[in-house]
Amino acid sequence: MTKRYRTTLLASVSAAALSVMAAAPASAFDRVNWTWDAEVLETVNKNITITADLVPTGMVMIEDLQVYIGDVNAESTVTDIQNNQPAGELPSGPFDLTFDYGIGGVQLDDGVATPGITNGMVDETDGPVGSDLNGVVTLTFDPGTLGSAEFDALTELPEVVSAATAVANNTSITSDTMLELHEGQFVFNIEGGENGGEAPFVPGVNTGNSNLTAAGVLGVLAISGQIAPSQISATSTVSDILNASVDSAATAVANNLSITMEPKSPGDSVMIADIVQFAFADVTATSSVSNVSLNNYTNLGVLDRPIVSSVATAVGNNKSISVVAPVVGGLQ
Repeated sequence: MTKRYRTTLLASVSAAALSVMAAAPASAFDRVNWTWDAEVLETVNKNITITADLVPTGMVMIEDLQVYIGDVNAESTVTDIQNNQPAGELPSGPFDLTFDYGIGGVQLDDGVATPGITNGMVDETDGPVGSDLNGVVTLTFDPGTLGSAEFDALTELPEVVSAATAVANNTSITSDTMLELHEGQFVFNIEGGENGGEAPFVPGVNTGNSNLTAAGVLGVLAISGQIAPSQISATSTVSDILNASVDSAATAVANNLSITMEPKSPGDSVMIADIVQFAFADVTATSSVSNVSLNNYTNLGVLDRPIVSSVATAVGNNKSISVVAPVVGGLQ
């Protein structure tokens, strides 16, 4: 597809998909209708009275529209981390140590009792001429019997962290007062559509809710091949790690919405939200960890983190809403 056609298509699809959002007046929620059709056979006795007379101390009103057109890619690669322990290399052996000893063979006895000393011999003929008060001690020392130094994993084991995060649209809201939200998040791509060179077909249905109508329009464009899926990928790769724990995480998300409300008074305990999320996307997350080695560490079993943690999370649409009841009269 030539640049001219791509530009024309982008403009036409954008106009088709987004014009419906601007067609209705910019009210807080446009029009929202919920309808349930259910056939239920049960016996339930209810006596519920709900009376709401709230006076909020403030109000947060948000009209939020996020449109991401294109691909998102995040990569994190960590390799060849070598934590060489400070003990150093012991000399090869065994070999002989020679030193003078005093009367009574004190040095000999102490040397034989020392780790790594495997044999000892006193040759008094090597002492001063005409005297048997001094001599030479020859000891055979084998460093291989000493073993290696140990390190406490609780205080001496380092950590390698690799994280890759790819997100198209993200909204995070924290409020302690009344909240009204009209949210629309849309993810798709222009290039790569099967019928990208054709004029886009736009359905004439208007739901009265601009975001819901836009999602319908984009859905028709996706089915007809006039838009393409966005490629959202996150890759974390860790390899060849010596003497370190590993934490690898890859997260790929198309649309994400997080709301936390912690009202301080009963009057602020109100949240009204109209949320539409549309994702025409291939979402992939990959976390790979290989060739991790540890040696000479103690307390690995009581370490407060895993030796290897590898987590991959791929999400199309996600909403997280938390509302905490205010403290009233010392009770919550």
